Parts: sequence; structure tokens; C-alpha cells
Amino acid sequence: MRFPLLLIVLLALSGWIALAATAMPPESPVRVLVSVAFLFLCPGTAAVLLADALMTRRGIRPYGTLASVVLAVAVSLALATLVSEAFALTGTFTMVRCLITLAALTTGLVLIPRLTHLGEVKS
Repeated sequence: MRFPLLLIVLLALSGWIALAATAMPPESPVRVLVSVAFLFLCPGTAAVLLADALMTRRGIRPYGTLASVVLAVAVSLALATLVSEAFALTGTFTMVRCLITLAALTTGLVLIPRLTHLGEVKS
């Protein structure tokens, strides 16, 4: 699955945008909408894009669009659950900490395939 550079940049920044939305009042619909949209879509989309890039590089045909969307939502919810559980078990759970962790993870997952292309030598 190929995405335009603008969408890649927006995906990389999505977590930080959601984190900035936490500065709004807690009852703000924009804050809720941005946070929920990020938690449901972005970490999983970044992971699915990385898996897509790795499978394509190995010559394996990636899955279809519908499967990618379903996987993205499932992986996003799984990552959000794992991160929040880790903070809850250590007694340090806050929404801001979870968002920072997921934002960093999302940005990293989006940038990994782009950074590995820099180190490749073309023959």
C-alpha cells in the first residue's frame, strides 16, 4: 500500500496533534474526537504500513485494503491496551503518558521504513 508523503507526515504527527489536543478542556468535543480517532486508527496504521513495507521487500503480496483497515483498528486497540495496562500496573497511568508513548511509537513505526532506505546501497 503506497501513501503520499503528506499522509505519511500527518500519520507521523498524529499522536503529537492528539497530545496537543489534551490542552483543551476535558469536555471539549474536539479533544475527544481527536484522541479517539488517534487511538483507534493511527498506531495500527503505522504498524500495518511497516508490515506492508517488509512484506513487499520480501516479495510477498500484501493483503487488501479492507484487511488493512481491519488490522489497523485491531492493532491500534491492542497497542493502546498494552500501553495503558503497563502504566496501570506500575501505578503511573495518565492519559498524557499513554498518548506520549503511543505518539512516539507511531512516529517511530512510520519512520522505520523510510530510514532503512537511506542505508541501502543500490547496485
